[in-house]
Amino acid sequence: MNNTEQLQHHFLSKKMEVKRRAKGALKYDYLVPAGPYEEQWDWDAFFVGMSLLSDLPSEAIYLKGWALNYLNYTNTKTGFTPGLVTPKGRDNRLHHIKPFLAQGSYFASKALKDFSWLKPVYAKLKLSITYRERYYWNKEYNLGTWHDSMESGADNNISCLPYDNGTVIAADLNAFMYREYKALALIAKELGKKGDAKRFQKKAIDVKRNINKHLWDDKDKTYYNVDSQTGEFIKHHTYSNIIPLWAGLLDRKKGREMIKRYWVNPKYMWSKYGIRTLAKNDPAFNNANIIKPHSNWQGPVWPIANYMYLHALLNYGYQKHAKQLADRIVGNCLRDIKKTGGMHENYHSETGKPLAAPNFVSWNLLAAQMPEQAKTKNNPFFL
Repeated sequence: MNNTEQLQHHFLSKKMEVKRRAKGALKYDYLVPAGPYEEQWDWDAFFVGMSLLSDLPSEAIYLKGWALNYLNYTNTKTGFTPGLVTPKGRDNRLHHIKPFLAQGSYFASKALKDFSWLKPVYAKLKLSITYRERYYWNKEYNLGTWHDSMESGADNNISCLPYDNGTVIAADLNAFMYREYKALALIAKELGKKGDAKRFQKKAIDVKRNINKHLWDDKDKTYYNVDSQTGEFIKHHTYSNIIPLWAGLLDRKKGREMIKRYWVNPKYMWSKYGIRTLAKNDPAFNNANIIKPHSNWQGPVWPIANYMYLHALLNYGYQKHAKQLADRIVGNCLRDIKKTGGMHENYHSETGKPLAAPNFVSWNLLAAQMPEQAKTKNNPFFL
């Protein structure tokens, strides 16, 4: 077996470790990151669910359960939906759910060929998606802000962590919001709600326009987050900068130049073990093995980040690099499995050494799909 086949073989049993039966406050079967975790985390379970349904469409039942568990917690007045829920109830470690609820609901419905389950919860879904417009939206830029860096999932992202809550107009957040509005428009269309479909499609277009107007630095040829308190770009070459390219928001010429300058450049993001989460020449760059009080997104190679990087590369014609990247991430995971019996959530960008969270499964399941997708350009996340 080649490396990819070996990793796929290992995942045959590991897939069972991310599935949980409905329990306590979680009324529907749900997904966990395995390893040290038993809770339902927002984007972790979304990506796990997407991996499962990409292999077998009927497995989308877990992504459906994921969505329904969150909608069960959606406040019917404010739309607030916690990002982390457990059999005991809400966990306060995360604030509002990341912008994936509409996407997960759409992809689950599409795979199951059934949108009818969304009819009774559609009003709550809309309220949850638009929550950020009411509470974490900068009117001057007409773009959203993270509550804090932990909510973003990239726990200590240097372009978010040191700033006051609700002040960072983030490239990753708004790219996710663009996709949420697109997904919600598609759901509305399927449910025969033409007015909503048109309204949310317009919101997606507006977010795309404002991302390119306010978060693109034409001098440095890259996206940056913006500190809304000063109006200044937060000038770090970090994970969140490329998420708009994962969403396909930049024109091809500019996108190719951004990737060439930073993302396939060894002085910045590119390494022989994958693509870093922070540029090597950044003063904050490190490969510290930490998980508390937050996981480290200031340098290590994360398989999930590299999965999104891979599709950003493919979107802008860097297929050769995408194939190399896929092989490197598969190599990291497979070496880890052979040495430790499992995987970790991230890897040292200069040595490939496993770092935090041993016996981690979660979204690393996507790693085995990267080589085939790099070859065929198939994108299960396409909207």
